[in-house]
Amino acid sequence: MSELNDAVGWPVLHQFYRIDRARWRGLDADQRAAGISEFRDALAACASEEGMQFVPMAGIAKSDFAVMAVHPDLGRIQRLGQQIAATELGTCLQPVYSFLSMSEVSEYMSGPTDWAKQLIEDQNVAPDSPEFAAGMERFRQRIEKYADARVHPQLPTDMDIICFYPMAKRRGEAQNWYTLEFNERKRLMGDHAKTGRAFAGRVLQLITSCTGLDDWEWGVTLFSHDLKSIRDVVYEMRFDPASAVYGLFGEFYIGTRLDPADLGDALCL
Repeated sequence: MSELNDAVGWPVLHQFYRIDRARWRGLDADQRAAGISEFRDALAACASEEGMQFVPMAGIAKSDFAVMAVHPDLGRIQRLGQQIAATELGTCLQPVYSFLSMSEVSEYMSGPTDWAKQLIEDQNVAPDSPEFAAGMERFRQRIEKYADARVHPQLPTDMDIICFYPMAKRRGEAQNWYTLEFNERKRLMGDHAKTGRAFAGRVLQLITSCTGLDDWEWGVTLFSHDLKSIRDVVYEMRFDPASAVYGLFGEFYIGTRLDPADLGDALCL
């Protein structure tokens, strides 16, 4: 567990753009056709690049186009943004929001002590029994797999609706998350996580850390097959005290996964 807790997470980038339609339409037809082909090829190359997890999106409401990228190398993430800007279509993209964060293991994740207590107190398993040892070993394997998935996330490829929003914890005079005792914060986050787990299979959630990297503390990316599941999970989780009392939220951005081959039609280019 210590090795996983100390593991360095991967950089994660979200970028959202509006298309400068006047500038794009100012190009002649041949330039536009070449620009679409160039951009399509660039997206496809990123999507197939080894080590790169790349999700291009057709934006809804607050953006026209967006990308999400995960890569172990921060330098590669940096160059990605420049690659987009350097294309013909890229010169017509106006950034509306960007967010840099990194994957991490939550400090509130259950540990061996928590599971041992549950085995003894809730399941009446004797601490010196073979059943206890087997239960602890199963926990170790499960939690190491979970922790590795948080540090080294694998984005889903079969969920086409993506929602992103930043968040932080309240630091007001009356309610200040960071003045609570750690065990109380852990309890509140445990209850919050239970609500989220009820949506397993409907929504996949990736929480990334941005303290010191961006203006918020975390970024939340939700993947789903349908819009209602995203609405439902956000609605239900807001009733938990960790969210209702202490949660602060930025703007929400919604997009649908974009196949590079559909670039021209999806963005009405």
